[in-house]
Order: sequence, then C-alpha cells, then structure tokens
Amino acid sequence: MQGRPLKGYDRRVKKTFLYDEHLAQGGKMVDFSGWLLPVQYGGILKEHECVRTACGVFDTSHMGELRVTGIGAKAFVNRVISNNLEKIQAGQALYSPLLTEQGTFVDDLIVYEISDSEVFIVVNASNIDKDFSWILSKQKAFSFSGTVANESEAYSMLAVQGPKAPEVLDKIFPGEYAKLKAFSFSQLTYQGSGLFFSRTGYTGEEGVELIVKNEAAVALFQALLKAGAAPCGLGARDSLRLEKGYSLYGHEIDETTNAFEAGLGWTVDMGKKDFVGKAALEKIKAGKLSRKLVGLTMIDKGIPRNLYDIVKESGEKIGYVTSGTHAPSLGENIALAYIPADYAGEKILVDIRGKKLWAKIGKRKFI
Repeated sequence: MQGRPLKGYDRRVKKTFLYDEHLAQGGKMVDFSGWLLPVQYGGILKEHECVRTACGVFDTSHMGELRVTGIGAKAFVNRVISNNLEKIQAGQALYSPLLTEQGTFVDDLIVYEISDSEVFIVVNASNIDKDFSWILSKQKAFSFSGTVANESEAYSMLAVQGPKAPEVLDKIFPGEYAKLKAFSFSQLTYQGSGLFFSRTGYTGEEGVELIVKNEAAVALFQALLKAGAAPCGLGARDSLRLEKGYSLYGHEIDETTNAFEAGLGWTVDMGKKDFVGKAALEKIKAGKLSRKLVGLTMIDKGIPRNLYDIVKESGEKIGYVTSGTHAPSLGENIALAYIPADYAGEKILVDIRGKKLWAKIGKRKFI
C-alpha cells in the first residue's frame, strides 16, 4: 500500500528522514508539532492492539536532543531539573520536569547520564528551542563553563514497543536487551553510526527507544520491519500512553501546571539543596492545591475530548478534560481531567457536545 503526501501543508513543516518510508508503508501523514508524521497506517485500533500483544515501531524523530558537556555537567543539569540525578549513575536515565521559577513546567524530559561531564537530554518536539534557550540561560547563573549543544538535527528516533519487542531487537542487536534494566541504556553503533539503545518508552510495554544518527535511520527502520515490528502511528501512540495515564506536554502539563496537582510529585526531589522552581514549590506544597488530575471512565455513552468541560448538574464549569479517547484495551471511553482538589464524589459530569454525561472518577493509570 502506498500512502499519500499531506496536501496543502505549510512548507516550513519538517519531514523526518523516514518520510518516504512512511509513504511506502501506507502511512496517513499529518502535521504534528511542525513535523509530517504518520497518524496511522492500517488503522489505529489494529496498531494499538499490535503494541499490546506483539511489537510496533514508531517514528519519534521529531523529539529533540540536547547535550551538556564539560566539568560539572551533571551537577549543572541537576540544578536545572527537579528530579535528582544523584539517584542514578552512568548508563542510566531519569524522567524529570524542567521547571520555571514559578514551579510550573517548561517541559518534561528524559536525562541520560553518560558521565559526570556529559549528559544527554531528550525533549519534546514543540519545546526544543524553548528548552535549549532555558538551559542556556542558566549557565551564567550557575557558573557552568561547559557547553550546551542542540543536536536535534543530527538524530532520528525509533520507539520499538510491545511484549515481543525483545525478540525483534535480538535479531538486530543480539543480547543487548537482556543486559539492561528499565531506564538504563547502552551506546552502540549501527552501520557505523552511533546509537543510544535505551530501555524507555511511552506505551507501558516492553521495549526501547533507539536514538540513532540520521544517516542510519532508514536502514534501521527497514531492519526492524524485517525483524517483525509493525509500523505504528501517532494515533496508537496516544491511546497507548493514555491507557497508562502518562502525561503529555500541552495537555496534562504546561507552564500553568505544577507537579503536585499533576500527580507528578514523585519527580520532584524537595530534599535537593537547590533547583529551579524549588522555592515556589515549597510554597505550593505548604498550601492547599486548588485542583487535582484524575482518571475518568465514562458511565454514559460518549467520548470525552481535550478541553471538554467538567460541570456541576447546574452546568457550572468546575474543571476540564486534558486528554480523552476510546481505550481499545478496555473497551471503554476514558480521560484525564482536572477537577477541584476537594471534590469528594465518585462520579462527575462531562459536557460532551452540550450533553451532561456521567463519568466514574478513578486512578489515572487505567491498565
């Protein structure tokens, strides 16, 4: 099956190095965060099921990569992020917010510790320039004399996810997967190009994220398909992450959101001596939160979508949906939503296209 190029798109929108491969596989292309990426190939439900039961591969090359090098690089990055790099060592990765002085999210990141003097950071596509500028702005304040480099243009990224991912990966990188624990990585080469082989992902399944130099991306993608991985698009990636309750920047978290109300307090180490946003978070923690992020499972028939209102029976708005979809693994319609922190009921109303429909309140992690 041959896919079709997206017509009428802004020519400033970027293509990944795998664009032609997506078309060859029948990918339906969309503009996502300024990149042309496949939303699906043979169908979102089919691709979702593939990742839950077998192995799928996603093109996540739109993500950004920053590298911090020099004496004290690890210590510098540790002052910029809210989680604590002292929890890990070389060869391990850490999920962390990047915060404003007000304690809200500049972005959420995965930080790879190569050594005390070299740290690699993966950032969200829409925030590459903002994150790079933010970290650069802290160099002088924290007396870091090393280098902060934006290497996003040099790398492609493939997420290989699913219970059969280990056997697919073993056909290309024999024995590598078994060597690693979750959130650890190794640095390999593929066809002469450097590659990060990282036990991370955004689906809740077994698998890795392969960060590879652009020149080897097409060959690696083709090798993964030949080894048994099925190409999957953004649609399935979103439904998979939502079933696990994973936050998405611009939805559950942004520059108006703090980690405590977002249920991400575990990513903030208040025991660290200092980090950007700590003073603001101390005040927030000492007070009362006005809202909380919860999981919703629809009781009535309807799919809650981003920015749909959460309301009282009178129709008064008291919150909003941040993400919502049909959950293929559950056969139910689910959402994440902000509601008042003191709300004590077991169910709540969602305004779906003018109809007030009941939803059950529960944990953010659905499966």
